[in-house]
Amino acid sequence: MKAPTKSIEPAQLTGHDLHQFQRFKELPLWALSNLVRIRLYRRDELLDQADAIPLEALDPATSAAAAERLIRATDPSGFERIISSLAQARQPQPANAVEIAQVLAHAARLVRAVVEAQCEEGLDPVVANVRRDFNETLFARAEAGGYDPTNADALFASAFAQTLIFGLLLAREASGVELGDNAYQSLPEGSYPLLRGTLRALTMDETRAMLGAAFDTAIDAVNAVDPSMLAPQEDGRDPVLYLYENFLRTFDRQAVERYGVYYTPPEVVRLIVAQADRALREGLGADGLMDGEVELLDPACGTGTFLIAAANFVARAAEARYGPGAVAAEVSDFARRMHGFELLVGPYTVAHYRMLREVVGHGGAAEHLPIYLTDTLAPPADAEGVEAHLAFLSAPMVAEREAADAVKQDSRILCVIGNPPYKRLKSGEVDRLVGPTMNAMWKDLKDPVRNAGQGRALNAFPDLYIAFYRWALWRLFEARGAEGRGVLAFITNRGFLTGAGFGGLRRMLRSRFDRIRIIDLRGDNRGARPADVTRDDNVFNIETGVCILIAWRGRDDRPAGAEATVEYADIWDANAFTAEDKHAWCQRAAEDPSLIRFRSVEGSDMDRLKPTGFTGQDWPALDELFIFASNGIVTYRDGFAYATRAETMSARIQRWLALPPRQARPRVQGNARSQSRACVAGPL
Repeated sequence: MKAPTKSIEPAQLTGHDLHQFQRFKELPLWALSNLVRIRLYRRDELLDQADAIPLEALDPATSAAAAERLIRATDPSGFERIISSLAQARQPQPANAVEIAQVLAHAARLVRAVVEAQCEEGLDPVVANVRRDFNETLFARAEAGGYDPTNADALFASAFAQTLIFGLLLAREASGVELGDNAYQSLPEGSYPLLRGTLRALTMDETRAMLGAAFDTAIDAVNAVDPSMLAPQEDGRDPVLYLYENFLRTFDRQAVERYGVYYTPPEVVRLIVAQADRALREGLGADGLMDGEVELLDPACGTGTFLIAAANFVARAAEARYGPGAVAAEVSDFARRMHGFELLVGPYTVAHYRMLREVVGHGGAAEHLPIYLTDTLAPPADAEGVEAHLAFLSAPMVAEREAADAVKQDSRILCVIGNPPYKRLKSGEVDRLVGPTMNAMWKDLKDPVRNAGQGRALNAFPDLYIAFYRWALWRLFEARGAEGRGVLAFITNRGFLTGAGFGGLRRMLRSRFDRIRIIDLRGDNRGARPADVTRDDNVFNIETGVCILIAWRGRDDRPAGAEATVEYADIWDANAFTAEDKHAWCQRAAEDPSLIRFRSVEGSDMDRLKPTGFTGQDWPALDELFIFASNGIVTYRDGFAYATRAETMSARIQRWLALPPRQARPRVQGNARSQSRACVAGPL
């Protein structure tokens, strides 16, 4: 409701009125009025408008009798129609999983807008403590997850909204009843201690008072969800699989585009899970994923896609071997043996929701799901640094940290699986995003490259997926509880297969494992390809080509200095070039591994992990034809060698040339390595 003298035309709104209008656009049905006019909206769509009271009738100078005559002369039917629509409005009932994601996202957008506005105006002391706990512990490493850390209020508002919505959804799923103000009580106390405590913080009297109608909107949105719409379909499709991605497309589309929030296609996940099971059997003599001694870890689990696929694999295997009566017990057992690490609180909450549905859907019980909110690359620190500002959050925060640390260094992890993040790290990002511990740890991957005289090739080395490879190797072979054996099953950027800067990683993979199998899914849209390959889609919606690595090590009884046998399979050999064909091939290969045509890879030590040119469909790479190559000038876009205008660059260079050498050298030293581009041909 606005003052009669204010316009309610959206184009004429400014300041607080405009911000309020933007927030209200998330409501399923609402009205805006200044007493003179009233407008009815469905979210941001104008549905109806009508006259209410003539402006002159509201003027204090107008007599009561004249005002009454003006009001009586106005047709009230339009106003009554809009008021009736508001009075009879009900929460929209989504018809499918996509609409569920959209309804939840609009409610979350409203919550986010209210929280961000309250942060600017000043928070209640209790809510301020909630903010501190989010920013210091629950969402403390947002930048490593791809988020801009410079706006702490926006980060808190986004994390608050996502956690509230999916925490409520989990509580609804766990309890099977509609939720109210004390929704956190619907989460079993022992099953989700951190999520229960977090949801309690988000539904306290002080936070509900801050949110106002936004809290009611969130509750109504979650209560409107028909759980049967999120149940797996008869054709095997899981509507929940892309729930979070669909949610983000409405909640924050820019985040999807900016941070690459795309999830591994289910067909690809099924292939990786099937290959991991095969590796456990062939390489370790275990009973695959059904083996009660096999503990599995996804160190970047996101919304739990790999863990859920593995649980489903166990369910199908149990039914095939023992009959349907054995499924519940086997899935329940697997849910205790699988582990997941996730850095971001939104996907972490969704992972619990999805995994609970998977276990319960197979008739199993999930008293506690070992999925932890933690920074995988950070060293185990027990309770160090955990200082909750809300007393009831302290115990679950410490318990979560200690449980995650135990998995990091003590559990008998025999299989590390997943799709770790890919992010090429710029100068200055390594210490922040990888951390000093990993930066020191992966030195043994860089030193062999430097010692081989290829140090300049390390420009391409710093990437998050390389850090996760090094961490996985540490977990299987070096951690306190490591058994020196196990299976590694990753899908990552394929650059490490051949890039000179990754020779140290290839050396370590060969020295640690007995066998390495590469399934090259290709899809590098930024590189060259043979003339007869006119199309090469990626299995993801990204530009960087990817491959699957399956590696295993059995008992440590092989000769000293022995290296892994390397095998390579090329999806081009299956004539799969479109994304659809690649997905279909992965699905078939998951069921029939004989479709994967592996061939041996020659070489050792830091050599490539794929065949040389002409042995497959590839032409030889340049470094196979030339014995010397240089990267030229590499500046890391350091603000010195780049400018948006030629005259700006020219003036900068002239100023630099005028400096004495002692002052000029630090401007470029360490940021640029100058070397003329040269190649020397080698024998063909």
